[in-house]
Amino acid sequence: MPNDTDVPECALGRGSRISIATIYSFMCVLGTILNLLVIYLVVTFKKLRTASNAFIVNGCVADLLVCAFWMPHEAVATSTGGILALGYHAFKEALLFLGITVSLLSHSLIAVNRYVLITKTPAVYQSLYQKRNTEWMIAGSWLISLGSLLPWLTSFRYPPERCRDAEDAASASFAKGTSVSVLSSRVAAGTLAVTIIGQTVVVVYCYFKIFRRVQISVKRVSILNFQIVNNLPYSFPRKDRRLGFYVLAVCFIFILKTEPIFWVLMAGLFVPVSMALWTSTWIVFCTIFVSNPFLYTWKNEEFRKSFRSVMRGDLRGSTVGVEPITINTISHIFPRQNSRRAFLGEMN
Repeated sequence: MPNDTDVPECALGRGSRISIATIYSFMCVLGTILNLLVIYLVVTFKKLRTASNAFIVNGCVADLLVCAFWMPHEAVATSTGGILALGYHAFKEALLFLGITVSLLSHSLIAVNRYVLITKTPAVYQSLYQKRNTEWMIAGSWLISLGSLLPWLTSFRYPPERCRDAEDAASASFAKGTSVSVLSSRVAAGTLAVTIIGQTVVVVYCYFKIFRRVQISVKRVSILNFQIVNNLPYSFPRKDRRLGFYVLAVCFIFILKTEPIFWVLMAGLFVPVSMALWTSTWIVFCTIFVSNPFLYTWKNEEFRKSFRSVMRGDLRGSTVGVEPITINTISHIFPRQNSRRAFLGEMN
């Protein structure tokens, strides 16, 4: 935010602070469970060890920095007014900033991966997403995010304590924490805004390209499951007609959760932003770190099989198979060309 007076201090009552702390606590528990579950399934079941799922796991690890580490601290600080030591406070907010940027970059990596898988030839996909290349892409997301921390590190300011009692101090901490301290300067707020809009452009472009390719294909594919729908008639059932819209749903959810905070950040660079508007858009933005695991796996049959296997008590993944997954990509049918089916084998 532009300066320390842009957000009114001591503006939250005890009831509001408890409500916000409860929301953070709920998101912390749910987000931690979902992200850890996806990581566990991919690590345990060999059929899930694919390049596509590697990017999902990368996002889950980043989301855990927000859900499992930052949210519980923020819930306690918001409800009790506890003040952390300057060094630890800076460390906590730095991990939050790192988790946000890696998570957003993971959305782009997933979108580009699916775009290449659906729209390009199998040879291009195999060449691009070899194991070493995939590892470098994941490492690059963390290196870029660490680089984005530099503007924040140079502009970090500890929230000033200007309230009279412990309850008011908690309100000030919330008003200045990210709650707002991560974004206490124009440089830091601008960095996050640029990151959000950059990932939004990539996600929207990739998913709309995928949607158009699926719509003009005679055989439809479940984008989120990466499995071909075989032997469909030319008059498609209504259910099959909707398959391409799943990918638009992912795109829409991403936009719904990130664009409000983007516009609030942009507005905050020039004019004061109300506490209610900032709080509501920030909480909506935080939900993306909770819903990501479900968003990217609920339509994937392999994840469902693995989850059911765990529910039956098979914790080692022996019933799901140990062979590298073979992904059936879409059968493209273009004018003056014959239909073809591409089979992509992904390395463990």
